[in-house]
Amino acid sequence: MKRKSFLSVILVSSLLIVWLIPSPALAGPPDNYTAKMVMEGMTMPIAKMGNKMRTENPMMQGMVNIHFIDSRKMIMMSTTNKTYMEQAMRQEGAPSIDDPRVVVEKKQIGSETIDGHPCNKYDSVFYIKDKPAEKYKAIIWEAKDLGGLVIRSETALPPEKARGGKNKIVNEIKEVKVGAAKSSMFEVPKDYRKVENMMEMMGGTQKMEDMFKGMKGKK
Repeated sequence: MKRKSFLSVILVSSLLIVWLIPSPALAGPPDNYTAKMVMEGMTMPIAKMGNKMRTENPMMQGMVNIHFIDSRKMIMMSTTNKTYMEQAMRQEGAPSIDDPRVVVEKKQIGSETIDGHPCNKYDSVFYIKDKPAEKYKAIIWEAKDLGGLVIRSETALPPEKARGGKNKIVNEIKEVKVGAAKSSMFEVPKDYRKVENMMEMMGGTQKMEDMFKGMKGKK
């Protein structure tokens, strides 16, 4: 059970980048901002600068993920233990629409106001160019006053990609502050120690068990 809980946390972290990085075809969305993301019943701070994304997972105290889209690398660090580890980004669920291999097709189906932002609403389909049969469907809301930034999405996952019985991922971005991200948010502090695995990063078996107890208490 503990392993399943831990994997679900990692899955949510991986899914965060699906709609946060807008496609190059969408001209205008800000490439520097901070915000709060609401996803899978959680609210978490996020920050974006260029092709770098930072997320703070509320299910794991002190856990920060930094995604580097260009190099397909992810850094996980514990601000509590001052440790970090590096690993290749794995695709879980739907691919990122920022991936140059991805084709996005969309059709406007209406206009709505989301969280105070006037939005164009689109029905969209996206897929990796080399895998046209593996299509994903989503409804997306692009904020007109934020240059077309996707601030809400409802992504349908095919059965083979669904986890825990969930076949739809819904997320929203709130409290967007354009230009608020700083380069230091995407750097590992010099006094942090590099480790090779999650157990070591979290400070050993006992701290891992305490973390899972905390996660269970939040359910």
